[in-house]
Amino acid sequence: MPHQSTATDHRRTLRLRRQQMAIYSYLLTWGGVLLGIEIGYFDPYTPHWWLFGTTLAANGVIFLLIRSGLSERLNDPSLTIPQMMIGIILITALLHYSRELRGGIMAIYFMAMTFGVFALPRQRMMLMALFVIGCFITLEVWEYLDAPESKIISLSIGHFGILAMGLAWFVYVGGHIHNLQQRSNEQRSSLQAQQRHLERVNQQLHDAMARLEEVAIRDSLTGLFNRRHFMERIEEELARSDRHQTPLHLALIDLDHFKQINDTWGHQAGDQVLARFAETARSTLRRADLVARYGGEEFVILFTDGSPEDIRHVLERLRSALSALHFNGRPGFSVTLSAGLASWRPGDTVDSLFQRADDALYRAKETGRNRLVEA
Repeated sequence: MPHQSTATDHRRTLRLRRQQMAIYSYLLTWGGVLLGIEIGYFDPYTPHWWLFGTTLAANGVIFLLIRSGLSERLNDPSLTIPQMMIGIILITALLHYSRELRGGIMAIYFMAMTFGVFALPRQRMMLMALFVIGCFITLEVWEYLDAPESKIISLSIGHFGILAMGLAWFVYVGGHIHNLQQRSNEQRSSLQAQQRHLERVNQQLHDAMARLEEVAIRDSLTGLFNRRHFMERIEEELARSDRHQTPLHLALIDLDHFKQINDTWGHQAGDQVLARFAETARSTLRRADLVARYGGEEFVILFTDGSPEDIRHVLERLRSALSALHFNGRPGFSVTLSAGLASWRPGDTVDSLFQRADDALYRAKETGRNRLVEA
């Protein structure tokens, strides 16, 4: 909608500029008529105030209709035909008072026709050409009936021939230009539609790539990061710790007696346990902590901030939250976890860090499970 409103405002601005150009043209013509009166090329009794005042008032009304947006309810928001008819009637009136300048004033008819070249199809240009011819013939007949002795028929016929040929040229060229403009608009609309389609396709591809990237690094059951992504991250964080001597902690977690859960309650219950653990981990751990499914019922957490005491508190909070959950109705069952925690030491590698965490996890299982042991 904002884009459509901007386009409408732009078209309205162009119409107002064309209307201003028409008003400037009338003022310039008025100045020429005044000069013609002074030097004797126009009848000194030419009612120029009435002619141009009426014309400018009519154009003022058209300007207000365009400015207010009321003209946009019409088939031709630019009001091209009314503007051209006003100009043609003025020119016809000026011809009557033009004396020797009649041939030159007739050329102004073509200026009025120019306004329709870029806005009217060939059929309407033909109608406007017929309107010009009708006005000219009406003037010639009226003048002949009023003063036949001052009328030179051959000159009138010559003027008519020149006018008819000029109008025929305008109708032909105007129709050709209008067709070219229409094809250009259609091509522009087609290109805009193709561009919008390409933008939608590009967005769909971008979304699909984002989903593929997400699938590539996520475990499908739990939604946690997978083992491959975790190993890439721990390599980066370990290198950062080596460079800046920043803390790094690794926790290996194993869900206690998980095989018995699958054997007793079924694999669907086991999947539910894994998914609920993932939800609990996401809600319990800190935003900076990286948790991943390492394999089966094993999970791994990378802590890149905090002291060993802070990490112990976080893991104990996770252990307590998991043990408080209840699965499969009543009587159902609960689940506990065992965890081994290892902290980075200068010279550590990924393997050595994992080995210490794994040793601590083994001791947690050997000493009764449902506990955290620190390497």
